[in-house]
Amino acid sequence: MVEAHSFYAAKVLADPRSRRARAALATFAPSERTIQLCNIEAMEQIHRWKAELRPDLVVPYATSNLRIDSGSIQADGAAFRAARRWYGVKFTCGVTDGVVTAFAFSVGETIPKAKWAEYNLVAGDPED
Repeated sequence: MVEAHSFYAAKVLADPRSRRARAALATFAPSERTIQLCNIEAMEQIHRWKAELRPDLVVPYATSNLRIDSGSIQADGAAFRAARRWYGVKFTCGVTDGVVTAFAFSVGETIPKAKWAEYNLVAGDPED
């Protein structure tokens, strides 16, 4: 697992382009807010780890259930989409007072297109 030493979700959300995301987060239940903050963190951590990967979506429960425990999540069956491909990823994430304070991840293999429907992974493109 790659252990993060810097955290980026707050910076991403502070960007003026994230205004709608910030407004939406404010309406979520605490557990859903934690999940969404961790999804944002996952996308940014993956991109900073490997610049050619630019995730635009994370599904933290794609291949197995997400575990949530008071401010932390463990997503052993997560997936992320980048450049119209889906990849497996595992991550753990801790959130304290609405701020990501811990994050570790491991990127897996590309998920074959034949499995996308089974895992409810959207193509994101009308032609896919």
